Amino acid sequence: MKIMNPDPDIERFLDFSAGMVNINALFQNWEDNFVEAVANLRLEADQQSFRKGFAKSLAGMVTPDEYESRTGWDFDSAEELHDHLKSLWVRFYGDAVPADSLR
Repeated sequence: MKIMNPDPDIERFLDFSAGMVNINALFQNWEDNFVEAVANLRLEADQQSFRKGFAKSLAGMVTPDEYESRTGWDFDSAEELHDHLKSLWVRFYGDAVPADSLR
């Protein structure tokens, strides 16, 4: 069952992650393909919403259950999810501070 998040930015992040990060459909260079797909979103507003949702997820506004239900990943703790998201964030945005995306 899909768990819906009431925040539209987080929902955009989770929806896009569901298609790009599903554990059952990963292939070589999946991280690079994910970054490229977001960079190629036609609307700047979509890119910004994704980034805000990603930053909010890193701020703890997404539970492991929410992320797992969308992507099929399995985390033993919120910290493990955070580490996973942080490594993806670095691929997307380098050393940019996630909290800065929330301003």
